[in-house]
Formats: sequence, C-alpha cells, structure tokens
Amino acid sequence: MEMRHAFWRRLATVALAIAVLAIPRTGRGEDAKPDVTSAQAQARQAYQQDRQNAFLGRSFLDVLVRDGKLDEARQLAGELAERFPDDAQLWSQTGYLLFMLRDFKQAQAAFGKALQGNAWLPEQRRNLAFAAADSATAAKDPDGALAALLQLSEDADPTVRLRLGRAQNAAHDRISAVATARWILANAPDDEFRQAGERLLAEALEAVADARGDKQLNLGYAYLRQHDDAAGLAAFERGFAFGSGKAFHFADAAYAAKRLNDNAKASRYFRFCLDLAEFEHSFTEQRMFGYRREIETMERRWGMLIGTPYHAGALDVWQGGIEAFWQPPVIGYRDGRTVQFFVRSYLNFRNGMNGPIGLQTTQETLGIRFKPLATQNIALTAERLFAVGRFAENDWLFRVGYSTGDGTDLRVDKREWQSWQVYGEAAYYLNARRLLVGTEVRYGLALPMPKYNRLTIYPHFLLAVDYDSAARDQLVDAIGPGLSLRAWFGEDRYHAPTGWLEVNAQYRFADADRGRGPALRATLSF
Repeated sequence: MEMRHAFWRRLATVALAIAVLAIPRTGRGEDAKPDVTSAQAQARQAYQQDRQNAFLGRSFLDVLVRDGKLDEARQLAGELAERFPDDAQLWSQTGYLLFMLRDFKQAQAAFGKALQGNAWLPEQRRNLAFAAADSATAAKDPDGALAALLQLSEDADPTVRLRLGRAQNAAHDRISAVATARWILANAPDDEFRQAGERLLAEALEAVADARGDKQLNLGYAYLRQHDDAAGLAAFERGFAFGSGKAFHFADAAYAAKRLNDNAKASRYFRFCLDLAEFEHSFTEQRMFGYRREIETMERRWGMLIGTPYHAGALDVWQGGIEAFWQPPVIGYRDGRTVQFFVRSYLNFRNGMNGPIGLQTTQETLGIRFKPLATQNIALTAERLFAVGRFAENDWLFRVGYSTGDGTDLRVDKREWQSWQVYGEAAYYLNARRLLVGTEVRYGLALPMPKYNRLTIYPHFLLAVDYDSAARDQLVDAIGPGLSLRAWFGEDRYHAPTGWLEVNAQYRFADADRGRGPALRATLSF
C-alpha cells in the first residue's frame, strides 16, 4: 500500500512540474502576465516533495532563473551538483546561470562538464561548445576557448570552422589558424565566408609584436650558437607561443627539430615557413624549393623504381627491373640517415645471341639498405637473392656505394646550370664469390625546356670504369658522350617533385668489347 501511494505521489509531482513549466497566467488578453508567485510556489513544492528527482530539481532551477532569482538559483545549483554530479543537463543550466552572473571561469568549467555527457544532439553539443568558448574568452583564457572548440574539429560547418580558426589565432596557434583559413577559402559557401577566411589568413600570417616573444627567439639563437638544439628549439617555441616569429625563425626552428630527429615537427615548421615566406616575400624561389625538398624527403615513406637498361655492342643485353621500398617512421629518416627495406624483381628481355631470356631468368630480391652518415652519401646494402626462373640464382649479395655531386636536383631559379655526379659501387656475391666494381663520372649542363621548366635536357660527358672478377676482360675503361631527358612530377604547394621519368642515351668508347657501344636506359622513379 505504501509503495502504491509513493508511486501516485511521484506521478503527481511530475505532473505538477510540467504544469510549472507552462507558467500559468492571470488576467485576460494580451496584457495577461505570468503568475510568478504561483509558479515559484508550485516548483518549490514539487522539488521539496521529492529531492531525489533530478528533473524536478532542474525544473525548479529553471523557474528561479526565469524569475530573476539568480542568487537563490546559484545556491540551488550548488546543492543539485552535489546530489547529481553526473547530470549533464544540470551542468548546462548551471553554465548559463553562471554566465549570467558573470562568473565566467566557473561557467567555463560547468559547460566543460556538460560536454562530457553523451546524450546531446549534434546541434546541442555545438551550442554548448560555443558557450564554453565564449565563457573562456570572457575569462581571458584563449587556450580554454580553443580547447572547447577543438571538440568540434570534425564539424565541417563553415561557421564552426571560422570560430575555430579565430580561436586558434587568439591562442597564437598560427599554424593551425592558417590551415583552417585555407580550408574555409576552399569550402566557403559564399563571398562573406570567403572574405572572412581571407581576413583570418592575413591575421594568422602577421606576426604579433611582443617583446617577450622576441626575447625568446633571440635566446633560441644563443642556444643554437652553442650547438644546443633542444634548448634552442624550446626557446623558439616559447617565442612562437606569444605570436612572434617570421619565416626565417620557423625555418631555423625546423632545422633544429630535424637535427633532433623530430621529423613531424620539422615538417610542420617548414610548411608554415613557406606560408609566411609567400606572405612576406622574404625568400628566393630556389630557397623555398629547398624547403619543399626537405619536406618531401622527411615525409617519404615508400617509393618505387622501374628501369629498363639496354647495352648494345658485344654484350647486347636488355634487362627490366622493378624495386619497391619502404622507409619506416622514426628510424627511416634521421637527419639524413636512412633505413629502407626493399623488394626487387628483374629479368632479361635480350641476352646476347643465345642467352636465356623471359620468365626463366626472373630473379627476386629482398634486402635492407642503410645510409649511416648524415653528410656523406654512403649506402650499405644486404640482399638475399631468390631464383624464381631456372636461370636465376640463390645467393647473398652485399654492396657498398658512394655518390656525390652538384646540380642533380631541379633548379627553379636558373635557365641552365652545371651538373656533375660521381658514383661508385662494389658488390660481392657470397656463394658465387664474384666481385663487381663500377664507377661512373658525369659532367654536363642541365637545360630546362622553355615552355615546361619541369622538363630538363642534360647533355653530358662520362667516364666509366668497370671491374668484373668473373669476366674475361676483368677491367674495362670507357668514355663518351651522353644525353638525358628528364620530366619531373608530383609537386605541390609543400612538396618538391616526388618523382621523375628519365630517358638516358650514351655511346661508350672502351678498351674491351663488353664496355663498348651504345647504352640506353629508361627509368621511372616515384
């Protein structure tokens, strides 16, 4: 019987609370006014009859706020928070109440707790995040405002992105603000948003004049002069946190991060350096190309090389091969030191007069390539050869290679430039006990095509020395002219060309038949 009475009593209080929310009016016509006293009394009575009912507590709180009883509402909100600490809707009401009371810091905290709830609709969550950000801004906490809006970072609404970008800029996260501004410009639904995106971009690219930031940047250079990259980078980042920093500051911070093997941070700073340089007009085109090459090198994770070399003359050999490599994160690239794992496959298309060709010559290889020095291009390779075709081999192959040169990459600031390269490699087949040593020197002039400067012609002179312990003429010297045509591709705003297609033709004058005659090679690298 008691349980039945309790049920009907609770049902009656819920009905009473619903009636309270309607706020009955007295009088007639348009001049009728809410019966405030009656609404408060009914809400208070309903809450006092069942203080364990969160709905009734929130209803009473709502009535007090609407009636302007803000101090009493704040006291009630505190009591309800102790009783229902996980009620997200209660925290939402409390946040709006505290904002009205101009207690912005506490309002920010209340909205933060409300956002921890999972029952909100997307529009409700967005409004709560906006309210939390507004509270943080009013409390002079730009980092808090940014943290609130970052909860909406997946929201593709331009209004949300614009608010996020402004918060990023206010918190001096200029790099993120630029990225957000570019997104807005690319996705703006109308001219108003496009203009807002342009303003945001300009504001983010403009350094803040702050003596504290400038002091930290100068301190960063003092540490770099002492070869303390970690301390220097930390000082740069403190300066950036004040909104300070020009393009060259971010470039120097990027190089410090690169030397510390923090490729992600180095790439991030190089990208922003390019954004600033375009805005400031502070660097030459070639220097900016160099920064794009740094980004491309650090961010590369894999690549492929496809080649079809043909040597006419006495050898009359035409081969085809493909290699794919993977450069793992962290250890794959460490300030010029690299580690790559690769797989290679090749076969003969032509092999003298009667040599085996086709699938029966297919050779598979698994290997690892290691470049141990940052400033010298020395590569150590260990490979396991697997015979797929019956005329292939099972063996171990170890190589040591070295190269150096200048002008081998693309130049975007010159109509022509000198290019030279020296390459040498020693390879030893363990089971066959065969040693191969090859060296080639090239010197010439690279000439971009007038209407397409990513296409270069490279007439050159070559000197080659080849040693094969298994050949009849073990040592062969050759000289001759060569001509290469290379097309670069895969370039974008932040990356230098990631690949190239080259056709190279040479004619070699040698002291032995196996090194004499024309040589052709087509290579695709990406």
